[in-house]
Amino acid sequence: MSAEPNQKKLPSLDGWRAICIFAVLAAHANLHDRLPACLVNGFTQPFMDGNLGVRVFFIISGFLITYLLLGEHEKNGRIDLGGFYARRALRILPVCAAYLAVVGLFQLFTAFHQPLISWLAALTFTVNFLPRGHMTGHLWSLSVEEQFYLLWPLALIWLLRRKNPRYFAMALLAPVLLAFIFSFVAEEKAYPAILRSCFNNYSSILNFDSIAIGCGAAILLKWHRPWLESRLAGGAKYALIGAGILLVWSPNCNDLLHLGQVNFFMNITGHFLQATGFTLLLLTSILRPKLFGILNWPVVTQLGVLSYSIYIWQQLFCADPVELGLQNHWWFDFPGWIFAAIATATLSYYGLERPFLKLRSRLRR
Repeated sequence: MSAEPNQKKLPSLDGWRAICIFAVLAAHANLHDRLPACLVNGFTQPFMDGNLGVRVFFIISGFLITYLLLGEHEKNGRIDLGGFYARRALRILPVCAAYLAVVGLFQLFTAFHQPLISWLAALTFTVNFLPRGHMTGHLWSLSVEEQFYLLWPLALIWLLRRKNPRYFAMALLAPVLLAFIFSFVAEEKAYPAILRSCFNNYSSILNFDSIAIGCGAAILLKWHRPWLESRLAGGAKYALIGAGILLVWSPNCNDLLHLGQVNFFMNITGHFLQATGFTLLLLTSILRPKLFGILNWPVVTQLGVLSYSIYIWQQLFCADPVELGLQNHWWFDFPGWIFAAIATATLSYYGLERPFLKLRSRLRR
């Protein structure tokens, strides 16, 4: 979600971001009854999977950040931790801080109120563990990412020094196995109440696996690109695309079949299957971008470039205006709120996000 676009070298990434933010907006519109009834049916419902959209953001973020860190290590022989965290702060904090400042103004001058614990969670990137306020609850995904990136660069430096493929495999499999275990425990509700936050859908432990799969894909592309290219020759690429779509769609197939045991299985493994399926699509779209031409259309890539700002600001417009102490206006109704969110995100990107991205690029150089 919050990784810097690198469209010059890797195609299709911004296009995938555009699809992800579309899914998030559709999910929020559906959640808050902002969609006409004719648009909510069995066919459109799978395209309103905001959780899948965020999970794909996680994969892209893990992929691109790992790809860039490996490139830095390849070029300089080392990874500059201070530089990484400085660049990360410049990427995340300006827009996030501006959004929180606006929400804070609503709390000061309107009837809107959010508990202190929710403010603490938003300011410390622990929204996924502490009580979530409605206006800052969507920052749970940023919390997951920032918690992961406190650990991953350190682990990557250690792994690169050891140069042992087994260690890489163990490091990337650990989050996947933990996610399986915690998903099973969560499904069985076999945990003490005091640890409930570790087993909810927003828990880092249940979402680190998606970022780790993205990291693994970056390592595969960076170090084994010729092997991947050979696997995408001829009709094999179409088979991989088909397998990827099937895996991403697998939880929805279960909904159609209404099989109880399959439902239990999907609740535990569904996220992993979807992440694996999307990773197949991601790698294929990078190595064979012509097959995914729509992802690289200028209008689509531009929406992907704006996706981080859209994700942050859309919460203001899909909220109940009464909660904010405001009257209802067109920018709170469908589809006006989506246009208002995109317009605000555009101003945010060019006026705030982009200047800091340029500074970030200079730091990288």
